[in-house]
Amino acid sequence: MDINSINNNLTSSLNNVPNQQIGASNKTESVSKSEDSFSLSINEYNKKRDELSASLQTFNEGIGIAITAQSGIEKQKETLEKISEKLSFREEDLQNNVDKNQVKNEINQELLNFREIAFETTYKRENLLYVDQYDETTSIDISTKEAYFSMDKPNTPEVAIAVGNAISKNDLNNQEQLNETIEIVKESIKALDDVHSQFQDLRTNLVESARESIQEQKDLTNQNRITKQYDFPKEVTDFTKSNVIANAGYLAASQANIVQEQSVKLVGVR
Repeated sequence: MDINSINNNLTSSLNNVPNQQIGASNKTESVSKSEDSFSLSINEYNKKRDELSASLQTFNEGIGIAITAQSGIEKQKETLEKISEKLSFREEDLQNNVDKNQVKNEINQELLNFREIAFETTYKRENLLYVDQYDETTSIDISTKEAYFSMDKPNTPEVAIAVGNAISKNDLNNQEQLNETIEIVKESIKALDDVHSQFQDLRTNLVESARESIQEQKDLTNQNRITKQYDFPKEVTDFTKSNVIANAGYLAASQANIVQEQSVKLVGVR
């Protein structure tokens, strides 16, 4: 057998090794692109997770605002109910011709307490029950990527002003004027109830949105867990590397056998 032919065969066989490695390299590059795609999905997961966390925090703050405002309104309502009681004179007072105007000072003190509650009801230094002349906005806004809620900010000190004006101008010894004052107090209580209901609606909507956000976070986490369990790019990469190593070893063994076989034949020729 021609030695040059043997050498050519060996050279031709050995030259196949780099070609296979190049092919493996191209496959690895393809897998690398797949991993980049997988990394992008992870980035999207992190972005969505952060957005949901931010939304949930905003919803919780909105719920805190609603609860704080409702608590202040309930205290103000109690104050108006005390005033209403002071205006409801007993039958014996009417018979004894007690000067009803004597309660005016007590009522004015209650109105001061009413206003103080409005000024003290804040959330993170934001006024909730009165509109200050320096306030940049006159509404309470809760905004996230998923939802937007807004309501006009109440100005409850105006209630105290209305009741105070009625107390000041009316003669409580005059039954008609007394009834007028009592009616203004009742209307003021009703106005507070309406504001309380608005905050309750806001609170209910925020709680529902928060629950939806929590469920989305759970679904996102579960989906991410499933994705991690089936890391396809990594599986493909590991499989390709194993094949390259196995094929390289098999090729080397095959070439060694060829050399040995050809050497034997060469010796035999001699």
